[in-house]
Amino acid sequence: MLDEFLEADTEAVSVYRSLLTNPSWTLHDVGRHTGLTEDEVRAAVDRLSDLSLLSPVTDTTYLPMNPETILGPVLRRREAQLDAERAHLSRHQAVVAEFTKEYAALGLRHTGGAEHLVGVNAVRTRLEQLSRDAVQEVCTFTPGGAVSAAGLESARPLDQESFDRGVRMRSVYLDSVRNDQPTSDYATWLTSMGGQVRTVPALPMRMIICDREVAVVPVNAEDSRQGALVVRYQGVVQALAELFELVWAQGVPLGAEAPAAVGDGASERDRVLLKLLSEGMTDQGIARKLGLSVRTIRRLMSDLMKRLDAQSRFEAGAEAVRRGWL
Repeated sequence: MLDEFLEADTEAVSVYRSLLTNPSWTLHDVGRHTGLTEDEVRAAVDRLSDLSLLSPVTDTTYLPMNPETILGPVLRRREAQLDAERAHLSRHQAVVAEFTKEYAALGLRHTGGAEHLVGVNAVRTRLEQLSRDAVQEVCTFTPGGAVSAAGLESARPLDQESFDRGVRMRSVYLDSVRNDQPTSDYATWLTSMGGQVRTVPALPMRMIICDREVAVVPVNAEDSRQGALVVRYQGVVQALAELFELVWAQGVPLGAEAPAAVGDGASERDRVLLKLLSEGMTDQGIARKLGLSVRTIRRLMSDLMKRLDAQSRFEAGAEAVRRGWL
């Protein structure tokens, strides 16, 4: 406490403690014991005297005073000030909470059940709020490939809070994260806490559904700069929840082996790749969709063409249709 009150004035603290344990010491004795120079000891004594923590006995000896007697009233005044500040802060928090409630209600009236969020900070703040408000279940689609280790760790406290409240958590990632150690480690932690994680070759968009009452989806799945929509229309939320269940049923638990092609058949990833190609998507677009590099997409396509005995992607598509892969 003395260190804090003197704001880390180590010289004054050393002098006070020396005299407290050895009240008969002279200032010369104190300097020899603490290693301080005569000027440093004298300056420390002056500061302590100003605080009424030392009382002179002679020119070279000082008597330590009871800090409770001297500092007690000061500390009590500070404590009263802190109590007043805490009460003031509580009043402000109550006002902010009331304004937030009114703003949310007003926003829903104006937008008919959908709130448009613009900017990364606005989206992140709203997602944190919705996650903390969830009481039953949080379901997520997480496209885009591996998540950075820093991003995963920043999400851990919020996920931990949800688990502590008994909230069920189900997450769907892309198959590509299976080769990413930080994501695998995080998924293992989620599973150990009671969460469930599955992977699929492709996801339609990023999505979060809380308690099947509210969903957050991008305004444009291809351009995150356009922001996100917080949707509360029950019909829309129910449809998104059904979409989640369909994708979830097709997913493979992270930790289990992803299904491979049988014989000369097509794996689920092969079918997704062929479907995206048939839709005219570029290699770059497919790479973003599957969370893979462009080089990997081209390698996978080259392998597919060999298995289909095709000389071009057009021939590969036609042969895939003939075999029932597409």
